[in-house]
Amino acid sequence: MTDNHFEGPLDEELRPPEHLADTLATVQDLYDDVVAPRNEALAHRLADETLYLDGEGKLHPEIIAARREIMAAAGEKGIYSAHLPESLGGGGLNREEMIYVEEKVYGYGCKLNPALLSWSEGATPRLLYCHDHQREQFVDPLVRGLKTSLHGVTESGAGSNLFDMKTHAVRRGKDWVLSGAKAYITNAFDADVAQILAITDPGAGRRSFTYFMFDTREYLDKGYRIGRVYQTMFGDGYTGEIFFDDMVLPESAVIGEPGQGFDIAVMSFNYTRMRRAGMCSGWSKYLIHQSLNRVKERQIGDRPLGANQGIQWKIADMYLDWLQARSLSLEVARRIDTPGPWYRLPRPKDEIREICALKVSNDESFYRVADHALQIHGGLGVMRNTEVNKLFQIARNLRIPGGTDEVQRTTIAETLGLRFDASKSAPKKDA
Repeated sequence: MTDNHFEGPLDEELRPPEHLADTLATVQDLYDDVVAPRNEALAHRLADETLYLDGEGKLHPEIIAARREIMAAAGEKGIYSAHLPESLGGGGLNREEMIYVEEKVYGYGCKLNPALLSWSEGATPRLLYCHDHQREQFVDPLVRGLKTSLHGVTESGAGSNLFDMKTHAVRRGKDWVLSGAKAYITNAFDADVAQILAITDPGAGRRSFTYFMFDTREYLDKGYRIGRVYQTMFGDGYTGEIFFDDMVLPESAVIGEPGQGFDIAVMSFNYTRMRRAGMCSGWSKYLIHQSLNRVKERQIGDRPLGANQGIQWKIADMYLDWLQARSLSLEVARRIDTPGPWYRLPRPKDEIREICALKVSNDESFYRVADHALQIHGGLGVMRNTEVNKLFQIARNLRIPGGTDEVQRTTIAETLGLRFDASKSAPKKDA
């Protein structure tokens, strides 16, 4: 039941490598056989924000259940964790290959299709640092899409600068006692597994941080507490806060080694930034196709909307944004894959600069595409219960998580030699 609604002129320019043909065909089959039927069954909820959430403002249980079904189906077919190495049960695809897979998945729009691929609530690169004793309980079910997770880094007073973090853990014999709170956490209410970054050695620079992982249901009301739901600009019902009240964790809960948390976090952030490529490309392509259909079908007087030069230029600008960001992304991905693999640490500063450039380019290009698409759709575009409007809201949101675009620009400047030591640049006092 291939949906031709998602095909358009830009598909001719994708040109994925031939060896990915079977993988992309599997994605299409999963969409046709698993995603599309659930989109149809939940159309009333997906299209109406008053039905999208439950009575507490959280994502409706029926949508959560459908997402989990899609995740498990994609995990069974080897798509859900295609980005992870085969040693973890993943597909072993590199970053360039994943761009083609990601833009295929996101090219269907923004209903239930994103659940085909692991995101912050699934099989993240942090699993690379898990120990053998954590594999059966955590790693394997996350890789197969049978469990979900949350990533606890951000706090109400600590965002892009990890050193502002207050959540901490101290040793008590062979255990760790975790205290603090995390805010703006994706999947705060439904996660089976929590991965939490905390300060364990204050003042030790990069060695100040450690990651912990635990079963949320095992520790619920045993020091682990779920707080309120946050109402985000796109009403996801999926974002909230969590608390740790002198929560006692065993040594076996540590991911990697104590003091390794900062490096693991940086690797995770780099992955988030690199993943913008396929996501923004797929969604931009979708919006361009929707806009093309709109301007061809919408009649203004005796001619289509697309006959107006002003509209034609908007479409052309959307194409330029898509093409430029996608081309940059593929080039950066090839550079990352050349020394490979993308998760190896540390990364050279020129590569960090390019990863930051990839994020900013995709964030801002996608935002401009979404803004034009909304404008082209006119009155229909400002209606909240449309995918065009939803993607516009998502596009604006993407410029903040994963390190704000301003932080990316600062990092780019610093890697170009513009890092200054304030203590050395203070004006000299008159003798």
